[in-house]
Amino acid sequence: MIKKVKPHDNFHALAQLLRESYADVARDFGLTRENCPTNSAFISDETLKIQFEEGREYFYFEDGHQKCGFIAIEPSKYDAGLFYIEKVAVHPDSRHKGIGRQLIDFAAKQITERGGQRASIGLMNANRILKDWYKGQGFCQTEVKNFAHLPFEVCLMEKVLSDNQ
Repeated sequence: MIKKVKPHDNFHALAQLLRESYADVARDFGLTRENCPTNSAFISDETLKIQFEEGREYFYFEDGHQKCGFIAIEPSKYDAGLFYIEKVAVHPDSRHKGIGRQLIDFAAKQITERGGQRASIGLMNANRILKDWYKGQGFCQTEVKNFAHLPFEVCLMEKVLSDNQ
């Protein structure tokens, strides 16, 4: 079941879920707190809460009473039809069960309900497995970009949404 994060929720547990979910990718691609402090593998409880308070909407997937998935959406400040999907995470113990697809489908529905027509996501360009997975979810690559604060190229992908999500 997917639930919306509320201000009184346990941000420590949510940040821990993100850190554990991103740890293997950080390890596999050589990301550290020093060379990539903004990666979710290193997110602090406080940073997660601040981003929430700044307007990102957070949702988590709960299986029984265990939080095992996470996703965030945020409207673009410059394009009324565009929303960003961020922090897509499924705990390693819960992968390959369709949770990621459910989170993406849920986010698409939330975005269309808010008037959005497109969803955008950024990921490491070198992560071919994840890139292919997003392609399977209907995302298309729009650009590959370098950001000064990141030690890798970012692949930007978009999905055109329809009202019948």
